[in-house]
Amino acid sequence: MEYDFLISDRMRNVDPKPLDDMFSFGVDPTVISLACGNPDASLFPAAALAQAAFDVIAQEPVSALQYGKTKGYPPFLDYLCARLKQKQGVCCAEDELLITSGSQQGLELFAKVLLNEGDTVLVEEPAFIGSLNAFRSAGARLIGVPLERDGMSLAALDRLLTAHPETKFVYTIPTSNNPTGITMSVEKRRRFYEIVKKHRVFVAEDDPYSELRFDGKILPPIKCLDTEGLVLYFGSFSKILSPGLRVGYVCADPAMIRLLSVAKQTADLQTAVLQQMMILQYVRCNDLDAHINALRERYAAKCGVMLAAIDLYFPAGASRTEPDGGLFLWCDLNNGCDTNRLVSKAVQKRVAYVPGYAFTADLTNKQSTLRLNFSALPAEQITEGVRRLGSLLKTAEKDCTPGG
Repeated sequence: MEYDFLISDRMRNVDPKPLDDMFSFGVDPTVISLACGNPDASLFPAAALAQAAFDVIAQEPVSALQYGKTKGYPPFLDYLCARLKQKQGVCCAEDELLITSGSQQGLELFAKVLLNEGDTVLVEEPAFIGSLNAFRSAGARLIGVPLERDGMSLAALDRLLTAHPETKFVYTIPTSNNPTGITMSVEKRRRFYEIVKKHRVFVAEDDPYSELRFDGKILPPIKCLDTEGLVLYFGSFSKILSPGLRVGYVCADPAMIRLLSVAKQTADLQTAVLQQMMILQYVRCNDLDAHINALRERYAAKCGVMLAAIDLYFPAGASRTEPDGGLFLWCDLNNGCDTNRLVSKAVQKRVAYVPGYAFTADLTNKQSTLRLNFSALPAEQITEGVRRLGSLLKTAEKDCTPGG
């Protein structure tokens, strides 16, 4: 039975195909998937996490398996406050934190709390698919703010906020942006905050990759500059420990946390206590920073492999970013080819990527861009996947017309 006629208007604005394809290709062993944003599974500390799970259930079965507080497991909140201050320089009290089922849920809850149908949200462009869909599902009207080599265009941001004073919030991933890998400079972060403070608009700062910068230097989040309670800081353990644990968090003004907590109660009551206790037990018995260092080293090497392969196999006119961290890089064919039309042909060659249109505010615009992931696969598969994709792109280029 088809239910299209029953679907709400706001859900009609959500395009499921890019994420459906991404996860489908990611589990197909016959396809070299450069699409998924998966961490390197070979580096999961599986044995240590298994021991942590055993220990917490054996030692504190009621706390681990019973309902918990909506805001989070109190000892885990204490740990997170200390870690945020030590690593990111974010001073966050317990009443300024909410533990969420991944940072994705935090963003969805924020959209639910703040947005009415048709409300305006400014998003850096390109931006993460999951966040854009969360905002669309809340009825937002998205307007893209272009990225420059060192982050969001501040001239465009100021202009758009002046033209749209009704804007509810601005969304940004300032460190190792997904999908481009671009990082906003420290000076631009300061100017960014001055602009949003001038316009009195909220900021959703999405920061899952700050600890994965290849040089190990964590740049101060925009939240560190926040004197007005305008910035909501979204973080996660998905990329530094395990995405399957689904543990994220929001740091925000206490009044906002109370609103988000009510929204969370309507969604899932509380984030599973077991996973919070597992992380806490893991960090008590293991060196999380050493684990993150290993991730950084591996991802820096894999990124280098992918960049070299792109330079060798992609069409001569193609350009690409050069990330300083994170899991992704961004390519532009610069030839008018619509990369969305080439996805099925790529899969026929047993390689997958995410077309660039999926990361834009307006899904109807054709794009000659694509996102590639370098973290999930071993080096030899990265090279082979880029080779297959490059061969397809060179063939397609002969038949391309601008916008075709």
